[in-house]
Formats: sequence, C-alpha cells, structure tokens
Amino acid sequence: MINKINDAISCRALFFIISFYIGLWTIRIPSIKDQLHTGYIGIGYILATFAFGSILVMIFANEILKKFPSKVAISFSGIMQGILWILVPFITELDIFMIFSFIFGCCYGIFEVAINLQASNIEKREKKSMMSGFHAFFSLGLLSGSFCTSILLGLNVSFFSNILIYVAVLLPLTILFSNFLLQDLHTSSNEKESIFFLWPPLIIVLVIITMTDSLSEGGVDSWAALYMRDAVNVDGFYIGIATISFNIFMVVGRFTGDAIRDKLGVYLFFIILNLFSIIGLIIILMFNSVFSSIVGFSVLGFGISSIIPLSYSLAGKIEGVSSTVGISIISIATYGMFMIGPAIMGFVAKFYGINNVFSPMMILFCSCLLIIIFFRKKINIQS
Repeated sequence: MINKINDAISCRALFFIISFYIGLWTIRIPSIKDQLHTGYIGIGYILATFAFGSILVMIFANEILKKFPSKVAISFSGIMQGILWILVPFITELDIFMIFSFIFGCCYGIFEVAINLQASNIEKREKKSMMSGFHAFFSLGLLSGSFCTSILLGLNVSFFSNILIYVAVLLPLTILFSNFLLQDLHTSSNEKESIFFLWPPLIIVLVIITMTDSLSEGGVDSWAALYMRDAVNVDGFYIGIATISFNIFMVVGRFTGDAIRDKLGVYLFFIILNLFSIIGLIIILMFNSVFSSIVGFSVLGFGISSIIPLSYSLAGKIEGVSSTVGISIISIATYGMFMIGPAIMGFVAKFYGINNVFSPMMILFCSCLLIIIFFRKKINIQS
C-alpha cells in the first residue's frame, strides 16, 4: 500500500488533515469562548492574532522555502500544529491564548503556502486543471472534522479527549504523507522572487476576489456555530448543521470545479460562482430558521467553492512571477482575510447583533461581480 502512495495522493491527504483540525476549531469555538470566559470581541482578538502570525510568515515564505524544501516545511509545521492542539484545553487566560494563537498562526502560514506550492507544481507537471480537486480535500477534511466534532459534542465527549483522539490519528499520518511529496521545481532567474514589487493588474484582481471569498469561508467557519446557537436558538448537533451544510456543498463544488472550469472557461465560471454566493447570502439574511440556514449556507458553500482554487491556479502561472511568490500573495490575501475578516465580524456581531454578522459579505460579492466583468479580458487571457 505504502509503495502506491504518490505525491498527488499525499498532497490531497495533507490538505484533508490540516482542514480536519480547522473543522475541530469551528465547532469548538463556543467551548473555547466559555473556557476563556470571554465575549465575541475576545474571539475576534484570537482570530486576529492567528491571522497576524500567518501573514507574517507568508510574507517571508519565499525566503523560508529557499532554505527549506516545501516538504520539510509541511512536515515540521504539521507536527507542530498537532502538538499545539493538545495544549489548547489547558489555556484559560485570553492574553495567553492570543500569544498561543500567534504561534499557531505562524505554523499554519508556512504550511498553507508550501502545500499550495506542491499542488501548483503537480498541476503544472500534469498539464491539466487539478487545483479545485486538491482544495476539494481541504473542504472534505473541514466537513469531516466539523461532522465528527459535532457528534462528539453531542455525546458530551470532553474537549481534551476530542483533541487527543484527533491528534493520535492525524499526527502520524502527517509524518507519513509528508515523505512522499514532490521535490520543489526550480524557478527562472528572470522571475520575481519577492512579494514586494509592482503587482500586475491580474494579481490585484485575484487578491480582491480571494479576500472576499475567504472572508465568507472564514466567516462561516468561525461564526456559523455561534449564529446557529445564539440566533437560530438550537443546541447539540444542530449547532454545527450550518457549517456542515456549507462544507458539504464546498466539497461538491470543488470536486466538480475542474470539469466545470474546463467546460465553461474561468471567466464564466467566476460569474456563476459569485451569483450563487449572492443568492445564498440573501437567503441567510432574509430568513432565520434551521431549514433556511441549511439552504442558504448550502448555496453559499457551492458559490464560493472554486473561487480560491481558481485564483491559486492562475497566480501560479503568471509570466515573470515565480510560483512561490504568486501563491504567497494569494495565500496572504486568502488566509489573512480568512482570519482578519471573522475578527472584524466580531465587531459586527457586537454592535449589530449576531443575526447580521454575515451582512458585509453581500456588498463585497456584488463589488467582485463588477470587478470580474470589468477585467474579463485579462482573466480570459491568463486562463
């Protein structure tokens, strides 16, 4: 069996593992909130420090990956995250948790750039659309982590026992699959090797699109459980039903995304995905029940499913820019907003109520739709 493992299988498995941990986080946020005796603002601070650590490392990811192969960076950061998770239930002070969250973010930041670099290099080698498929395993891991954690929460399994079970399984698998990853490809001496340069318009467009998309993904992962508990007034398994519905359709969208992209083209696919996202948000904002939440979060999940994979795929192929730099820029936009956005949403929940926590997404997706239409030619040329 081990002899049959290749770099593509390993890459997909590691996407799954890292997001399974995130699934644990999304459902256990209320547990952490109660553990720290903090409010929505406190959760926002935790997300912000995590984001700061992630972005700081992503800025220097190209330099880090010059010194350490991406497979080494993935193995080390993956092991560190497993170890750090074990300590989470024992931290009861918000300020200590924020420091801890920053360290966690640093590990997560280099993992994300390195694993997406692996995916981009495999896609280049195979000369076909594969990025959405790789990210499908991220969504599948998030879905599985959310679902399993919801079940354990419903069975009243303690937070620490929950974490210990996951780490005991996922940590050895992280070490195993890291060994089968692809060797890094060498970049041309003419390519930009730092994120600090005058970005071409396409990168700016991709950054705006991914920031909007990741605000939604991070917002759902960070606030849907609280939204269901505090706004829809459910408990037990139903606390996680919005996150689960969202991620089921994220998985469906990403597993079908490469085929749809090849059939419709990147531009038209971007348009359709944005329209689905807007419709999903309309349902969430207009209605307030378990059924409407399932429908709205499902439609939203399909809508945002392939936007980030498309952006990674395009950014890794921009002429004159190394793949690591292009992917680092998108990673900073994606995971920076993935964490900073939900932190900002904490202020929305505080001052406008948890019912309106998803409101900022509507304005951003409508703006993105106009930007995509305006830059149609550049998107079509790159794709």
